[in-house]
Amino acid sequence: MELDTLRKVNLNLLTVFELLMETRSATETAARLHTTQPGISRKLAELRRLLADPLFVLVRRQLVPTPRALEIRPIVREALATIGGILEDGDAFDPLKSARTFRIAARHTIEWMLAPGLRSYCDSHAPMVRFSFVNMQGVALPEKQLEDHSIDIALGRFEDVGGRFRTLALFDDDRVCLLRRGHPAARTKLTPANFCKLRFVTTTDMFGKDNEVDTWLHKAGFQRQFDLYVSSMSHVPLILLQTDLAVTMPRKLAMYIAQFHPLHVLELGFKLAKSHYNMVWHARWDDVPSHKWMRGAVEQLMTGSRIHT
Repeated sequence: MELDTLRKVNLNLLTVFELLMETRSATETAARLHTTQPGISRKLAELRRLLADPLFVLVRRQLVPTPRALEIRPIVREALATIGGILEDGDAFDPLKSARTFRIAARHTIEWMLAPGLRSYCDSHAPMVRFSFVNMQGVALPEKQLEDHSIDIALGRFEDVGGRFRTLALFDDDRVCLLRRGHPAARTKLTPANFCKLRFVTTTDMFGKDNEVDTWLHKAGFQRQFDLYVSSMSHVPLILLQTDLAVTMPRKLAMYIAQFHPLHVLELGFKLAKSHYNMVWHARWDDVPSHKWMRGAVEQLMTGSRIHT
């Protein structure tokens, strides 16, 4: 697009487009931007004229994006991120006044541990800042989402992080077994043989897959039994309390859950290598004050350090 054409474009239209993509609602977008629904409708009409496409079609009272809208969204996000970074450079970030939403990709196990502390900290020190967690399937780094600014950071066990990204080590963790108090195996040493006598619960996305526990067991000539697959790990503590099922999970998460539920954390009677957890972000955010603040808060909460205010 020529500079002459750009001169005639209201860059606020990009913000309206991104919020419409996120909310799929003119009413909610208007509320987020502290304006009126007719005002958002006028901006949408301007976007449609500018891009020669309907962009959104109303289906069952929800705005559904057209293929053209889906195609340009990564470009719009990249533009907004770049402009935001430029405007923030050299300017002090005030978390007390910021209303920014940060997006974090993480497995549910990390989200459980991080989300409550992050919200509690922000309630006191950054009351208008919001966090949106995206469940990350598998352990691969979500490079595309980091590139197009669908997410700000990713938390997990990432290796071979490319040069476009930055990484920060958070903690090392091993696995333990979690089961209810009064479980028949609660006082048993979990040798490989005893461990494999237990019946386990895990998530449906692990059906037919092995984690590091299963890999070790197979090499040693053992195999454990899964009796239940659930849609989310969030269901597991209540299931453990009402059954004789067991689960393996990272020690840090197991200790956290055991603070709130009458569950035993048992050591495995065989040695597994520790997993290394880290935080990854795109290099473009290195020196942006708001992003540095957010990364610092996450780092200190995840490592158990005190957050400095």
